[in-house]
Parts: sequence; structure tokens; C-alpha cells
Amino acid sequence: MSATVIGLGNEFRRDDGLGPAVAAAVQRLDLADVKIATVQDDPADLLDAVGDTTLAIIIDAASGDGAVPGRIRRWLPQQRPPIAVSSHGLDLAAVLALGRALGRAPTRMVVFTVDAADVGHGCGLSPAVAAAVPRAVAAVVDEITDDRRTVDRSGAATPGHPLWNTDSGSRSGDFRP
Repeated sequence: MSATVIGLGNEFRRDDGLGPAVAAAVQRLDLADVKIATVQDDPADLLDAVGDTTLAIIIDAASGDGAVPGRIRRWLPQQRPPIAVSSHGLDLAAVLALGRALGRAPTRMVVFTVDAADVGHGCGLSPAVAAAVPRAVAAVVDEITDDRRTVDRSGAATPGHPLWNTDSGSRSGDFRP
């Protein structure tokens, strides 16, 4: 499988349902060679979802200091996460390291977070987070398209690929389509 999109979250915790909502929207696009999964917060489930893929894209709601509801951020697990991070307390870098040790890690992983307004009990996204869903879907599709355009047949990142030099973080940060 060339890409896996993982919606991380719980639809019964308001904005925490953002990940599953974006994953469902991407699934409706019926993209070739793209697997869709949803995971609540279990590291083993996350590893199962990403183990057989070249590119894993995780979408999650973020909460914490500095959160601006609806803001989309892109970052890589080997980077220091933004101040507002996953509402699950799931350490993606640690999960990825475990996956590598077990031989169940994707070649590349990209994380998109959307700052949440409300992660309390209940269904439905807040207006600011609901408005971010189409932009998050576009960001995921752009990531898949860019990956397909710049990764050679061996699966290795080529010069010019945004992950070629992950120390630069040139594409990480706030996402503005």
C-alpha cells in the first residue's frame, strides 16, 4: 500500500472526532492505493494501521496552550510537536520508534493537527473545526499527490521531496492552502 490515512480520535468527544471525519471524507474520494483507518488512542491499533505502508498520514485534533480552533498544522514525528498537541497524550514519536523496532513502521509519517475548541463528551464538531475539515482533506490529498510526484520507484525520498531533509522542517508548521 502506498499511503495510509489514519483519522485519530473519538467521534463521541466533540472536536476529537476531527480525525475520523477527515478520514471519512478522504475515503469518499476513493483515491487509488490509499488505505483509510480510524484509531482512537491505542498504540497497537496505530501500528497495525501503518505497518504496511510507505506514507502514513495521521490527522488528529490538538488541544492545549496556544490552540486556535480550526488552525491546521503539519509536522513530522521526529520534530518537536507544536505547543497544542494531540488530545490523546499519544506520543507519536515513541509509537513510530516502537514500530521501527518491531519492523512495523511506515517509511514516512506526516501528522496534521487541527486545533480543537471542545473535546468534551458529545457528538458533532464545533463550527471552527467543522470549517477546517475541507482544508484538512485538501492538505491530506496534497501530501499524497506530492509524495507520488517526488518519491522514486524504490520508495526513497528524492532531492526536492519535503522529507528529504527533515531537519529543515521547511513544510512543517501552520498549513495554509
